[in-house]
Amino acid sequence: MLKNCEKCNRVFAHPTRSMCEGCFEEELANFVAVKEYLKENPGASVAQVANETEVDVGIIYEYIRQGRLDIIPSDVKFHCEICGAEISSGRICPKCKGDLVKGFRSQPVSEPEPESKPRDRGSKVHYLDQIKDRR
Repeated sequence: MLKNCEKCNRVFAHPTRSMCEGCFEEELANFVAVKEYLKENPGASVAQVANETEVDVGIIYEYIRQGRLDIIPSDVKFHCEICGAEISSGRICPKCKGDLVKGFRSQPVSEPEPESKPRDRGSKVHYLDQIKDRR
């Protein structure tokens, strides 16, 4: 299937990726650079990481939001999108995540509603000219 790369808009073919090979490799190199820098400098701020790795601050925050980094820069603080509690990565705090999972598990599985059946006109075959004669 042909797609346009979400980054450079070039046409490419890949069954699962949303980026062409070149952009994917660049993205992977950026991620590895950020991850390695944080491993060597665990107390670094986002600005320091961006400056040293030449990776945009927004991209670093996206890595953190996605939960892809094991070590988080020292100055990162996010808020849970449900309750507003301070969290260091992701979008939802562990408490709200647990509540959501519990809520999904307690919901009964609803069966699909039966499709409306066509009116039963008996077992006879009706022809259009027979129907017209009856009127």
